[in-house]
Parts: sequence; C-alpha cells; structure tokens
Amino acid sequence: MDDGYQRLRIEFVDQCQMVTDELESLLNNVYDGKQDPRKAIELIRREMHNLKGQGGILGYPVISMIAHRLEDYLVKEQALDISRIDDINVYLDHIRGIVVRDQLPSEAEVNELLRSLPHFGFAGHSELERGTIFEDVEVMMVTSSKLHRQRLESALKKPGWRLIFFARTLDLLENALASPPNGVIVSGELPLVSGAELARVFLALEKLRNVPVAILTSRSKNHKSFVSLIESVNLISTGQDFIRDVQQFIEVFSPRPVVTRSEEGKPKMKGGRSGQLEILLAEDNRINQILIQRFLDDQPCTVTLVENGVDALDACRKKIFDIVLMDVVMPKMGGVEATKAIRLLDQSWVKNVPIIALTADYSAEHQRSYQKAGMTQCIGKPIEPEILLNVIEKLTR
Repeated sequence: MDDGYQRLRIEFVDQCQMVTDELESLLNNVYDGKQDPRKAIELIRREMHNLKGQGGILGYPVISMIAHRLEDYLVKEQALDISRIDDINVYLDHIRGIVVRDQLPSEAEVNELLRSLPHFGFAGHSELERGTIFEDVEVMMVTSSKLHRQRLESALKKPGWRLIFFARTLDLLENALASPPNGVIVSGELPLVSGAELARVFLALEKLRNVPVAILTSRSKNHKSFVSLIESVNLISTGQDFIRDVQQFIEVFSPRPVVTRSEEGKPKMKGGRSGQLEILLAEDNRINQILIQRFLDDQPCTVTLVENGVDALDACRKKIFDIVLMDVVMPKMGGVEATKAIRLLDQSWVKNVPIIALTADYSAEHQRSYQKAGMTQCIGKPIEPEILLNVIEKLTR
C-alpha cells in the first residue's frame, strides 16, 4: 500500500475519532440547553457529509454508508429530543467502533449493522402504533426532483419503513450491494446511469436480482427505453396514476412479519438479597445513562453509575452487585477489558455475577468475543426497555 495513502487512512481514522467525540459533547450541550439544536443539526450533517465523501475513497465504505444514513436521518429535523439524541449516538458509536477494529466488518456484519440503525420509520405515528406494529422495510431511491422525493415520502409513510435517498444511481448500487434493500425506486431519466440501466444491473447480479425495482417516469411501458426490461420491473407514473402505482409496488415488498406487543405483562424485576437488586451501570455516554436509569426507575433496584472500565473495576472491589451492565466502548478501559479484570478479582461473587454487554456492534462474531471475555449476554443499542428488563429478570432469578 502506498505510504501516502496509508497516512491518509491513519488521518481519517483520527478524524473519525475526533469528530465522534466532539459531536457527542455537542449533543450533551443540546440536552443541557447550552447549544441551539438547529445549529447542532447543521454541524452534524456537515461532518457526516465530509465522512461520507472520504470513507469510500480511503477504504472505509461502511463508514461512508453510516454517515449517509445519519445525514439523511436529519434532513428534515429541526429539534433534538432525548430520543433523537440517543439515536444519533448509536450512529456515532458505530463509526467509532469501526475505526478502532483490527479489521473491517464482513459483508454479513455490514448488512446487519446498516439494517439495525435507527430511522424515522415511526415518525408521525402514535406511541400505541409504535408499540403494536413493527415492520422492517428499507427502500432505496434516486429521484430527479425534490417534488418526486416529497411525493414518495408522503406515499410511503408507514410504521417501520426506512427511506434512503441517494444523489446518484451508482451510490445506490454500492449501498445495495452492501445491504440489499426490500425495494428500489429510481427516476427513469438520470445522468450517467438511468433508472432502466440500473434495473438491468440489478437483474444481472445474483445478490440483487430478487430486489423489486420500480422506475419513476412519465413514459409508458411501451417506450423504447423499457423494451428490454422484463415484466418484474415496475413503472410508477409521475402523473395522475402515481398513488395507484406506488400502492401496487408496495404489495411486492416482503417485510418481516408483523409483531404485536402488549403493554400487559410488562416485565417486573424481582428484588435481590436485600429486596433491592444492586446494579452496576458502566456507561460513559450521558444520554444513555439517563435512558437506562429511566428504564429502571420503577424497578426494585439500586443503580451505581460509573463512566469507564477503571471505575467499574474499582466499584466491584468495594461492593457486591447482582448484575453489571457494561458498555463495550469506554475511555480509560473498555468494557471487554474491564470484564476480564473483574472476573480475575479475588472475590467469590465476581465469578458468577451476570455481566451484560451494551453495544451498538452486536454481530454474531462480536457476541462470541464478548462471551469469551466473560460477558454473560449482549444487548444491542438503541436499548429497548422491555429487552433490558427481561434480560435482568431472567439472569437474576
């Protein structure tokens, strides 16, 4: 590898670490009311735009894809509540985690990672709808006008649907190869690679040939541009049949099965030896600290909070805990190293205490590495309260 190129890669890694740290501090200031949310959003989008452009060139395409999704996530946002801040932190955790790895994630890991990212698929729906309906549908798009984008956003506004827009068909193709979507909608008339040409590429690639493709156009299917396309390629009219055509195209998507969730039977943890579970929470991100403590507010437990692995180890020397919630990526000492050190303490209780990994990177490979280090189980970020409470209840019976 060229020395100059290698230096650029090293500088990019340093830049990613610096940017994610600075943006995390920025989000904390937004939460504290010390930073204007709109200015913060502008800064985050600008930084993500920069990382998006450099990631692919410098051998980190997955960072480019994450940055693109975060930039798109914020495109219409003007305010940042704690939920949005938590979502953004998940994106930043992934970027930070990738640059500190010894090797880039595998294709399967990239696909799993991108699908797990928070999105606005639930925007505009009530809490009841969010709790009872869940679909996981990702649609990638390239449109030739803002009007077409707005119409598609309106027509495809469904719970759990992620809409990802790209400026170029080649960008869409690169992302689709990394993480195949449930469907693609692309304008018929585009520079460099048209919608029809992209559809032909999808049909030629084994990995993408089963992804439904629709071409947004004012022309009929008899037009010469579409002569060689097979029947499985759909056309969406930009005219009066737009809504009908979009609805027909939606029918060919294959979302995950609908899952209903009931508020009844919400998990309630049992108390520990003194009637209260003693929980050690090791988490450096203040927003995550607040969220997890909120999830545990009405539970019979006492939470001891530390912000790094060194303090977690020190806390275990001084006190007995029923369970440990351990963030994987922390300053001074990470969660994996802290877990190994805790297991080696000269105290009998540390050998069997459940230690739960809290991480945005919960691929099968990483879960195995966490277990090898002595972690009992893994919970992915963003953390869902029901999952957290169920795991704690199960492991502390």
